[in-house]
Amino acid sequence: MKKVALITSGGDGAGINSTIEMIAKNTHIDLYGFHGGYSGILSNDPIHLTEEYCENRALDGIHLVKTGRSKLPFSKEGREQLDRRLEAEGFECLVVCGGNGSQKAAQLLYREGTNTIFVPMTVDNDVNNSDYSIGFDTALNKITDVLYGLHDTSANMPGRIFMVEVLGGNSGNLALESAIAGAADLVIIPEYSTYKRDIVHLVKEKLKQKKSLILLCSESAYENNNYQSGNQGVSFEIATAIEEETEIRVRKSIMGFYMRAGRPSFKDALIASKIGAVVSESIIQNDYGVMVGVKNEQIYRIDLHDITEQANSLNSQTLEIAKQYKKIIL
Repeated sequence: MKKVALITSGGDGAGINSTIEMIAKNTHIDLYGFHGGYSGILSNDPIHLTEEYCENRALDGIHLVKTGRSKLPFSKEGREQLDRRLEAEGFECLVVCGGNGSQKAAQLLYREGTNTIFVPMTVDNDVNNSDYSIGFDTALNKITDVLYGLHDTSANMPGRIFMVEVLGGNSGNLALESAIAGAADLVIIPEYSTYKRDIVHLVKEKLKQKKSLILLCSESAYENNNYQSGNQGVSFEIATAIEEETEIRVRKSIMGFYMRAGRPSFKDALIASKIGAVVSESIIQNDYGVMVGVKNEQIYRIDLHDITEQANSLNSQTLEIAKQYKKIIL
């Protein structure tokens, strides 16, 4: 049996338990997990992720392996410490489940000799060279649930403007996709203009046609480049500018961390399970140094050396709809 270590790194993502359970079910793999991400490899004892331990946890919103953020892999000394610990414990491979930063860390470790396999897991859906990351669809469903409720309230109480701020890091994927599915009137994302004067102008134009508006804003939609991970409240600044020009009070909501975990959607559970099966194949075949991601709705493997620095782009069809119906500032 191959002894394998697994961590979740960065933010949490609903559905990752399905990936872990699929790997644990493979009779040729002896799977262990470290709580706390990369740093947890040094500070925590490994948990034996047997099939029995993981059974019936696939649809649980609480990670089988707790996540954490770490800068440890971004220094040579840190990478050496991680490799020594894994080697001392007899692990042949490290499976890393995480977002863009975790992906870069996995690449660095592999370049210096640590056998790694990377799995995209982030609600931001911004992992390089993968169309999809585990947790994205569940987050989308939570956002659209809120938007549906606001549509009812706006019909019951007309004459109001609603502003919803969502996660997404430096990517507008979450905001854009949910804005179209949830029939928002305007979406504000970092990839396009976020100047307050442009937003206010479009809001005033839309108010000529509708009594109530629902606006969706990405957490990183700043007019400057000062956004840092975890910042929230940009929608409040934009709302203030709208109120000053329209004299209409903006009702504000920040979804924040509520949208991260919980029971996974069907899509997240299914894709995560498929990814887990392919990760197991890679381990058995000694195919290390790969990311198991999604391309054209198919699970595929790509060498970590071949991953580009270009982040996952916005869906072109969704973007065209937003442009056509003037839901976005160009």
